[in-house]
Amino acid sequence: MVDDASTDNSREVIESFSFIKPIFLDKNVGVAEASNIGIKKAIGQLVIRVDSDDYINTNTLLFMAELLLKNPDIGFVYPDYFLVNEKGEKIERKNIDTLKDLYTHGAGVMFRKINLEAIGLYDSTLKHSDDYDLLIRYLKNFDGYHLRMPLYRYRFHKGNMTKQTEERNHFRRIVEKKNNLKEMKLWPV
Repeated sequence: MVDDASTDNSREVIESFSFIKPIFLDKNVGVAEASNIGIKKAIGQLVIRVDSDDYINTNTLLFMAELLLKNPDIGFVYPDYFLVNEKGEKIERKNIDTLKDLYTHGAGVMFRKINLEAIGLYDSTLKHSDDYDLLIRYLKNFDGYHLRMPLYRYRFHKGNMTKQTEERNHFRRIVEKKNNLKEMKLWPV
C-alpha cells in the first residue's frame, strides 16, 4: 500500500492494519508514480490497484489471485463493480462487458507484476488516463479475463477524478495518439 502524502487521517487508518507494510511518501508524486513505487517494492507476483476513495469485496484478492495462479496463460483479471455512494450504499451494478467498459473504468484489475515490469509500468507523465494507457500497452502483449462478479466498489462523489471530464478527455486523446489506437482497433473511434 502506498500513501501518496495524504493530508487526512489515512496514515492512522493504514497503520491500524498490522498485516500491511505501507509505503508513506513525503511528497505527493501522483497516482501513476505512486503506483509504480508500490509495484517495484511489491514482493508478490500479483498486483491490484485500488484507488483511494474505492474499496474491494472481502474475497476479491482470493478469487482473482486463484484465477491467475491456476491459469498461467491469463495475463490479468478484472471484475464487475458496484457504483456506491459516499456512505458505501450500492447504487448500481456495472458489468464490464466490453473493452470500452474496461478502458473507461480501469480500476480493480489484477495484473502479473512481471508483465507490468515488462511493459514499463504506468506512464507517470500522464496526470489522467494512466490506467487507460497501461491497459492499452498490456493488451498488446497479454490476454485478460473478465470475472463476472461485482468485487470492486467504485465510490461516486463530488471529488472523483473521473468527473473532471474535459481534462480527462484531453489526456485520453494524448494516450490514443501515443498508442496509435485507431490502427490497433481496440477502441471504436
